[in-house]
Amino acid sequence: MRIAQVGSYPLSEDYICGGVEASVFGLTLALVQIGHTVEVFDYPRIGGKDTCEYSENIIIHRYSNAGRHNQSAIKRATDICRDILASQPDVVHIHGTGIVSGALYRLAKSAGIPVILTVHGLLREEKRKALLRQPSLKHVYQYIIQARAEKALLNAASPVIVDTEYVAQRIERYYDKHLLRQMPELHVIPQGINAEFFNHPCDEISRTILCVGTITPRKGHLYTVEMFNRLKEWGIDARLRVIGAKADTAYYNRLKQYIQRSPYCNDISLETDVSQVKLLSAYEHAKLFVLHSAEESQGIVFAQAMACGLPVVAANVGGVGNVVEHGRTGFLCDFGDTLTMAQMVKQLLSDDDLWKSCSNQARKAALKYNWNTIAEQILRLYKG
Repeated sequence: MRIAQVGSYPLSEDYICGGVEASVFGLTLALVQIGHTVEVFDYPRIGGKDTCEYSENIIIHRYSNAGRHNQSAIKRATDICRDILASQPDVVHIHGTGIVSGALYRLAKSAGIPVILTVHGLLREEKRKALLRQPSLKHVYQYIIQARAEKALLNAASPVIVDTEYVAQRIERYYDKHLLRQMPELHVIPQGINAEFFNHPCDEISRTILCVGTITPRKGHLYTVEMFNRLKEWGIDARLRVIGAKADTAYYNRLKQYIQRSPYCNDISLETDVSQVKLLSAYEHAKLFVLHSAEESQGIVFAQAMACGLPVVAANVGGVGNVVEHGRTGFLCDFGDTLTMAQMVKQLLSDDDLWKSCSNQARKAALKYNWNTIAEQILRLYKG
């Protein structure tokens, strides 16, 4: 098959920024490995250039965004659709529910090409929670615009891939509340992880707690540092390593200052722009994985950590509970409850038998996130 993948794609294979990039990249490689040709249409980037890159059975189209905001990328939708049509794909797979995604979906559909949509988290939920965390005119505007665009796309799209039962249930709830006039055909297929994470060793004698997630308020890194401070107050021997792309400079500076004010700052590291090689090394030298997100549809980093044998401690929000099984592959706490999270981490650091049990179960649970298996499921949708 000739497949058009439309979504954020890494600028470099060695540096992948965020879950959508990881998903589009992983699926593209899996499809090529089983004999299909893929053309990738990257979403326009501020400061980017119009280019076309070639590798074996993969063509990557990149687009510039001359505006000051991501929403300005809508102006390039006609150009992107022209290139998609010129590639003569058997199917178009669009990733995301933003404004550009919606425009491209409608343009491709009107051209008579079969189109599949993957929902990588519900923007209505993400923007609503961002507004509640930090009320501002900017967040009000983002919530209204993004929620409307997502609603219009979900009303037009079918079939739709969602990564967890949580997302499926939220879309069903939108329909029940008459936020959607039609119910799309939903397929629950998780986002996968690259093969190198499987059977990768972790360090069971390490005292390092690893946290991986873009540096934004949604990932709750301030709560993670607060949890770590509690651990140290109890005399627990541990080190915290936070890794993530610096997506929000103001929040990054706030987090950095918070760490510097901690009496345990020498045991906390904050790293950005980490390569895939260094990221794998970080998993290898860690004992546990923690993340205190305010919202996740799935959370690819949880699957990555479990594949490496790291028990996970996380906030029980969104679809996290569909990935991390409480008491089996790790533990879940309420969002904002750093005391309970600290107690859970302390338990895993103190009880070797519990850690080994969670580590073994985590590796087993992660097997369902193998891209080869997932690509076969998605191919069946492509073929109708």
